[in-house]
Amino acid sequence: MLDKTIKISVFILLISSFTLSAEIEEEIIVEAKKLDSISDWKEDVSSTSLNSEEIIIVEAQHPKQIFNRVPGVWISRGSGQEHLTAIRSPVLTGPGACGSFLILEDSVPVRPSGFCNVNGLFETLTESASSLEVIRGPASARYGSNAMHGVINVVSRPLSDINSFSTNIGPDGHQTFKSSVGDFENWRINTLFSSSDGFRDESGYDQQKFHLKNKLELNNWEGVVNVRITNLNQETAGYISGKDIYKDKEESKQNLNPEAYRDASTLKSDIHLSRIRNKSTLSLIPYARKNNMEFLQHYLPGTPVEKNNHSSLGLIVKRITPFQNLEMTSGIQIETAKVKLEEYQASPLTTSSAFNNAVRPQGFHYNYQVDSKVVAFFTGFSDYSFGNSSLLFSDLRIESNKYSYDNRMLTGNTKDDGTLCSFGGCYYSRPEDRDDSFKEVSFRIGVEKNSELIGFFSQISLGFRPPQMTELYRLQKKQTVGDIDSEKLLMMEVGTRFKSKSIEGSVSIYSGKKNDFIFRDSENFIQDHGKTNHRGMELFVRLNLDEKNLFYLAGTLQQHKYDFSSETSMKEKISKGNYVDTAPKTSFNLRWINLISNRLKSEFEVENLGSYYTDAANLHKYEGHTLLHFRLLVSNKDNLKQFIRIHNLLNEDYAERADFNSYGGDRYFPGIPRQVFFGLEYTF
Repeated sequence: MLDKTIKISVFILLISSFTLSAEIEEEIIVEAKKLDSISDWKEDVSSTSLNSEEIIIVEAQHPKQIFNRVPGVWISRGSGQEHLTAIRSPVLTGPGACGSFLILEDSVPVRPSGFCNVNGLFETLTESASSLEVIRGPASARYGSNAMHGVINVVSRPLSDINSFSTNIGPDGHQTFKSSVGDFENWRINTLFSSSDGFRDESGYDQQKFHLKNKLELNNWEGVVNVRITNLNQETAGYISGKDIYKDKEESKQNLNPEAYRDASTLKSDIHLSRIRNKSTLSLIPYARKNNMEFLQHYLPGTPVEKNNHSSLGLIVKRITPFQNLEMTSGIQIETAKVKLEEYQASPLTTSSAFNNAVRPQGFHYNYQVDSKVVAFFTGFSDYSFGNSSLLFSDLRIESNKYSYDNRMLTGNTKDDGTLCSFGGCYYSRPEDRDDSFKEVSFRIGVEKNSELIGFFSQISLGFRPPQMTELYRLQKKQTVGDIDSEKLLMMEVGTRFKSKSIEGSVSIYSGKKNDFIFRDSENFIQDHGKTNHRGMELFVRLNLDEKNLFYLAGTLQQHKYDFSSETSMKEKISKGNYVDTAPKTSFNLRWINLISNRLKSEFEVENLGSYYTDAANLHKYEGHTLLHFRLLVSNKDNLKQFIRIHNLLNEDYAERADFNSYGGDRYFPGIPRQVFFGLEYTF
């Protein structure tokens, strides 16, 4: 695998070196690219953008409600603002889950490499975005670590955007207030205040988000300064257990973990600078980030509290140069971060088995700091013409991730005072101070051919995900060294896109293989010798029947299977050829938009999620569900808009996510019953 990667990488570098020798076409005028977008990633059918009109009419209380419009994507709703992400993948949980997808805001990573947040979207301003961009499949060649299964980029509103105030109220004490105010040229402030009591017992949340965007001129540079602040305080509700218990409306409201909570805050700032010189566009993006999070691990015996935080600095430098027959993009990214994590159990465990009571002691389980450094170089080109109207595109990235781990406790699996646990030692194990480094090469190369009505493309891409710090240094039982490698996903893809006066769309077919898949084995050790196969087809269609009726269809067919055999920490047998659990084979989203009059617009949305296995052994299954949503927009002459939004119109019983394990049996995050929301928006 590594030899093939090196050979392909050398081939791409040779092509890049050759094209650099081409003469610059003097007639070409280079325009500054949008620095907040990822639109410079070569457009193909595996990228999708949701615009502000969709974001406004949905007014999502949770990211799941807007991203289900993208084929190949499933944002699984948890409690409050919690979620898990799937992009051309199963819903990943446990080791290997966090960090498989890269989340950006205005093209800047939300978290440092190696320190992901599996609920990362609640640290972004999706609710106030100008657009939401998604790349499906490996994009590490341009964007680096964690862009293995895909990328989500939250694009903020431009300075020239319209001013607005909006509110949205609904059941269970839900209320939202948003504003976007600016002078259309120099500054803009976006705010969000949202709260809900939750439809389940003691599962409410309060969140606040703030974004200041300010124009900056510095000598010959033009730029924008962004400052973002987010805060979330939520009560957390866990699974409910029992076969099909989600169909019982009263049981669905229960919260067996009323003490659970999550508090999280972030501060992020970046400066987007650009200038044009010698026909090239040069951009500099320095950025700084800081976060704090505290939550009760209610899903663990003893319910320890985890506190983690980080501070980081980074710089992305990018140059875009047009030549006679192609456009070159190249740059570097450097980043440094200081990460801290501690886990503390306040009280002795006395209510579990004798084993759990003994090996999960009161006191500190982990207390460590990791200093990380990233250095990366990337280059690529697009629109290189060859043959009969064919175009070649390519990207290459070389990246180094280094961690320096400092254990602030006793090494090994003792209690925090050095005394031993019975049953062979405490459950939690801490390695000695150590340094780890991961050097990766990722690439993409493809070809496209376009005509007026239809276009075709094919590509092969390699993405990677370095081990996250928690996988290396938060060990368990007898494990003393986290000896794991980066996960890698190699994917081939072919597709077509088409467009006419009344219909447009795309079809994409992909096949991928992931190596060094990370999981916990029967000894609860984190292993990296897993392999999985990923295949699927994605469809997107926009059909304009007439001036008043518009249809959208986003459909997904997929198969995600294990390519190895083992046994998990949940005592589930993984057999080669089994389906990976929590991976629906089918899903689709169908929308009908009806322009009833100049002032009245309605939208019916059908959301379907197919059946899927809930355990790795493929012995238990969730049957899937189909939901209907309705939205009505009334526009008045005085710039006032009124909204009615009905979630789960037919009041179906469903599960947001289903799971099975040998200890708790069938368990579910219950779906939300019918809810009616009323909203107002005033623009000026």
